[in-house]
Amino acid sequence: MGATFGIGLILTVFAGAELFTGYVMYLGFGLAKRTISYGEAITLATVVWLGNLVGGVLLSAIFAIGGGGAVFANADTMFNAYVQHKVEADGIALFARAILCNWLVCLAIWTAARMKGDAAKCIAMAWILLAFVAAGFEHSVANMTALTLGLMAPHPVIDLAGTVHNLVVVTAGNTVGGLVFVVFGYVLAARTDAAAAPAAD
Repeated sequence: MGATFGIGLILTVFAGAELFTGYVMYLGFGLAKRTISYGEAITLATVVWLGNLVGGVLLSAIFAIGGGGAVFANADTMFNAYVQHKVEADGIALFARAILCNWLVCLAIWTAARMKGDAAKCIAMAWILLAFVAAGFEHSVANMTALTLGLMAPHPVIDLAGTVHNLVVVTAGNTVGGLVFVVFGYVLAARTDAAAAPAAD
């Protein structure tokens, strides 16, 4: 899963789509530079989150209509436990794993933006995302698809209430991870560097 998850971010970045988790970082920098207002940031974040949700539900529905492939055929061996763990996890644990997740996702986008070659960008994003998937962190947009698919499985082991709880908590954690641990950190570092730079003659 970790080896293939990077495909989603690579497609998003190169195709010019919008991903809520990465968008949090862009909005944070916009707020720091005062190029957007707080109202505009909230509106844009909401629109992107809802757009990602619609996309996740639509993708899950098409996949389920197509038979569900190996996911549904072998649901008892892995998939059921995978989605069940997400809805049954403690809220604090979900929140913490969501912070760590978007810390890495935003760093993947930030790192790729500082590279020149397309191959280097792809490798960096895929490698960094492999780390968060392998560590079991929580990504709100990925969960939109996985949990919706769990609800559509032939014998679902999760319910709508658990799905909503996961998405609310994980979205909040992803937001904190992007804004506090990436945006705030880099803005603070930039201001420190600017203050330490010698004044021009």
